Amino acid sequence: MTTQEQIRKVTDIAQEKGWSISVEDENKTSIQFEFQRYTKYGQDFNFNADMQDEDIDTLIAGMKRYYEDFDPDYEAYLWIGDDGHGRNGAPYHIKDIVSDMEETEEKIYELLQALEVEFI
Repeated sequence: MTTQEQIRKVTDIAQEKGWSISVEDENKTSIQFEFQRYTKYGQDFNFNADMQDEDIDTLIAGMKRYYEDFDPDYEAYLWIGDDGHGRNGAPYHIKDIVSDMEETEEKIYELLQALEVEFI
């Protein structure tokens, strides 16, 4: 499968799973994928992963590292304002912010699993 075919397949899978995706391939040694979606509470969430040397396994490995390092509590903390409530479009209650980030973690996992099934 060519690199362009792989990019199209990743894009199709991501979109099927509810993600928007943009791809920057300024040079062929590193292609950056940005995955974006809105959470159930309407937060704009995104993350990036790179494919190195036209090797799809490097993209999947990068996404797996991101998923394994994802900490819903820390991510929720980033959205809590000085008043102890959500800010910048995050839900008002901390428990809702944490719940939103836990669901986001599940969505990242679902995307990762779908790509692993397709490519590994």
